[in-house]
Amino acid sequence: MAESCLFKRFKDGVSAPLRFGRDEIDDLPGVRLLPLLEGEERIAAEDILISKVEQDDGRAAVALAEFGCVRAIPALVRSATESTEPLMRVFAARALLRLGNESGRAAMVALLRNPTDRVDERDQAVQLLAEFPKPDKSLILEVALLDPHPFVRSSAVHAVLTACGLGDRVTSRGDVLLSIAGRMMSTLRSVRQEAWDQLREILARIDAGETAGDLGLTSRVDRDEEPLHSFDQSIEGDEPDFPIAGLLDLPAPALLLVHNLILLRLDKDPRAVRAAGRVGVRRAIEPLREMLRSATGDERADIEAALAILTG
Repeated sequence: MAESCLFKRFKDGVSAPLRFGRDEIDDLPGVRLLPLLEGEERIAAEDILISKVEQDDGRAAVALAEFGCVRAIPALVRSATESTEPLMRVFAARALLRLGNESGRAAMVALLRNPTDRVDERDQAVQLLAEFPKPDKSLILEVALLDPHPFVRSSAVHAVLTACGLGDRVTSRGDVLLSIAGRMMSTLRSVRQEAWDQLREILARIDAGETAGDLGLTSRVDRDEEPLHSFDQSIEGDEPDFPIAGLLDLPAPALLLVHNLILLRLDKDPRAVRAAGRVGVRRAIEPLREMLRSATGDERADIEAALAILTG
């Protein structure tokens, strides 16, 4: 039987060499013609896309899921579990989930258990896990604490919030949860552990029936008010020290924000170490002791001075 013009255009498009324009990377050229094909040509077109899945083309997986091709499920399962490309495993698992198949869940768990896999793939895997029915919140929390890369840890925080119904922008960008996600990016295990414990307590209280409003998760301090504004601006500046005048007189929510900002910068900025002592951030004692194990020179002297103030 002669091929229709539509089918020829479909084949020419999906067989074209990959070009690195935005549209070509995101979508297979010609794939939008698939729903217009009928009968044997529709089956043949789907087979072409299935073969491209087997060649690790993630665009084909996306298209097959978008157009509801359940015939692709066996190939997608193989790709999710057997592909040597971590990103393709993510594409296949996401496509399967869109087709109502949860076979990709185990593949995403395995990917997260292997810290040698690339950061982008682990980042996408932990976000995808949150979209599965009854997601494994304990695993996502484990990733938030232990993954070696800060971006993956922070994504895991947002993933578990999504899984618990706290992922809307107002709540997730409130001071409490935003600070937790920030501290999860710290290289200091003690800073991450404190944030992780706080997050677990919040999730337990949500499970017990409290709301985001009950827990103050939607509140935000006005950072334009002085002296908080000057302190906040100085964090990205090059002043020799953070300005602390007036900070101790701030109301409790604003002072807590200051403490959290200092904690999440302890491992990055010696000014934060000095500020921890000057502002009296007692929660910094364990992180400073952790830093002291490997510190030398001026860094060590700053840490010891801050600890002397906080423990004196």
